[in-house]
Amino acid sequence: MSSPKAPSLEEFRAHAALTGLPLTPEDIEHLHKGYVGLLELMQRIPTHWAWAAEPPQVFRADE
Repeated sequence: MSSPKAPSLEEFRAHAALTGLPLTPEDIEHLHKGYVGLLELMQRIPTHWAWAAEPPQVFRADE
């Protein structure tokens, strides 16, 4: 899976302007920072899970 390219702040501002939401420049900067951070975290999610590596946790009401 290829990594999506994070938009620049200017590209993000242009897309934010199209939403019609009353966003301040500070709002847009915070949203951009969060979006870029989310994209970086998504790259760390493994594509293949080793399900047998850890036994499942079973919780029962009677215990």
